[in-house]
Amino acid sequence: MGFFRRRPSLEQVRARQDEGIAAFWAWWLAEGRAQAAATFDGEDGEAVRRLGPVLAEHVHAVDPDLSFETGSGRAARHVLTVTAAGNPDLRDVARRWLDAAPAADDAFEYADFRRPVADPSGIAIGLDEHRTVDLASATVVAVVEGGKVHVQVSHPEFAALPDDAQGQITFLLLDALLGEEAVERWVGEVAWAPAHGVPPVPLLELPALVDGVRGPA
Repeated sequence: MGFFRRRPSLEQVRARQDEGIAAFWAWWLAEGRAQAAATFDGEDGEAVRRLGPVLAEHVHAVDPDLSFETGSGRAARHVLTVTAAGNPDLRDVARRWLDAAPAADDAFEYADFRRPVADPSGIAIGLDEHRTVDLASATVVAVVEGGKVHVQVSHPEFAALPDDAQGQITFLLLDALLGEEAVERWVGEVAWAPAHGVPPVPLLELPALVDGVRGPA
C-alpha cells in the first residue's frame, strides 16, 4: 500500500545535493554570475530584489535549508556566501558547494561562512521604516568557561520584539561582529533578553574577549 514513504537514505540525500551543486554552478557560469555582477554593480534596488528569488531557487535546489547572502568581497567586488547558518547537519553540503566553486575573479569570490563586517559599529538591522537594531547600542554579558564564551545579548528594541525575533537578531549581530566561523568555534551558549540582570558591556567589546580565549593566531 502507498500510505507510507521511506525517508531517503543519506546516500540518496547526498546524491541529490551533489546534483543540485552541479546544477547551481552550471547555471552560475552560464548566466547567473553575469546577471548578479551587473545587478550588484548597478544601483537598481528593484533589480536586486528580483535577483533574490532567483538565487534562492538555485541555492535551495541544493538543500532547502541552506542560507545565502551577498556582500562586499575582500579581493573581488562581491562575495556570494552559502552557509549552514549554524546547522551542523548542513555544514558538509555547504563546504561541498564551496569546493565545487569556480576560481574567484574580479567580480565574485565565494564563502561558506558569513564573514565579520569590516566596520561593525555601523551595522543596523531594519525592523520597519522607523526602527532599527543597531549593533553599537547592543550590550552583552559574557562568561568564559571551558574555552568558550557564553553570551547574553540585549538591545533597547528587544523589549518590543517577540522572543524568536530577538534570537534571530542576536545571531545576525554575532555573525556580523565575529564572523560565523568564529561564532561556531568560540561562542558557547547564546541567550538574549530585553534587559540584563547584571551590568553588561557594549557588544562591540566582545571580539577582544573572544581573541583572548582564542589566543595568538
